[in-house]
Amino acid sequence: MLFAGVDGGGTSCRVRVEDANRNVLGEGFAGPSNSRLGAVRVYYEIEKACLEALHQSGRGREDFASLHVGLGLAGLGLESELQAMLSFPHSFASVCGATDAYTACLGAHAGEDGGILILGTGSCGLGIVKDDVINVGGWGFEISDHASGAVLGLTAVRSSLFAAEGCRPETPLTKAIMAHFKNDRQVMVKWAEEAEPHHYGSFAPLIFDHADDGDELAGRIVAKSVHEAGSMIQALLDRGVESVCLMGGVSKRIAHRLPEEYQNILSEPHGDAMDGAIRMIRKTASENQGASK
Repeated sequence: MLFAGVDGGGTSCRVRVEDANRNVLGEGFAGPSNSRLGAVRVYYEIEKACLEALHQSGRGREDFASLHVGLGLAGLGLESELQAMLSFPHSFASVCGATDAYTACLGAHAGEDGGILILGTGSCGLGIVKDDVINVGGWGFEISDHASGAVLGLTAVRSSLFAAEGCRPETPLTKAIMAHFKNDRQVMVKWAEEAEPHHYGSFAPLIFDHADDGDELAGRIVAKSVHEAGSMIQALLDRGVESVCLMGGVSKRIAHRLPEEYQNILSEPHGDAMDGAIRMIRKTASENQGASK
């Protein structure tokens, strides 16, 4: 038996494959795999990443039949999304699924109680306290994803267009974003028609860089994200979580900006979301094997 842990979000899909003795056989990388992109596209990315991981140990697609896959995907908080992924006709030995936040929490705390706050393209907080699962956020780009790279980018793009039309002061950040679109509003509109969350999130490093340089607009956008991140951490603490791990690319730029009372309860993760997804599929496969005897 082989086991794969998938960590899939709005920007990328990462996979780690282990054998039955917990030896790592390889890791793979592919494109966006938020479940809201649809099962066909997501499984394409998962298979691509699994193949890359298997090739590192001389294996290939023929090993899919013995590969048990744990899916930790952004978007699986909706029951309809979870069922769509689990019922899709895949090529693997078995599949189980949960949100990327749940598998990240399992990995971060090695299966013990604790919480995580993912700040990447999207955002989501999750805690596990005595087998109770506490969710904060993670409801998608349109209505949630506070303090995420995608929302940072959306805010900056909208503000830049507003400034270019004379409705607010221009700043170095707004000028840099407009230059990205060749200072052409029609180019922006055409881009926005097809833009996905990770496209907006690609502006996050630029926003943080300008905030560090004293840009007034960038500073306000980042400050709002820091406040929202703190509020999500507080929501976890209020429900019994005692230790929180920060995860995701945006968290690296926000962590040191958090108030001291939140920095004091932050901890380093024991493992990552792929570790958690493998932990989840190992347990599920073992239970299924026991039930079939």
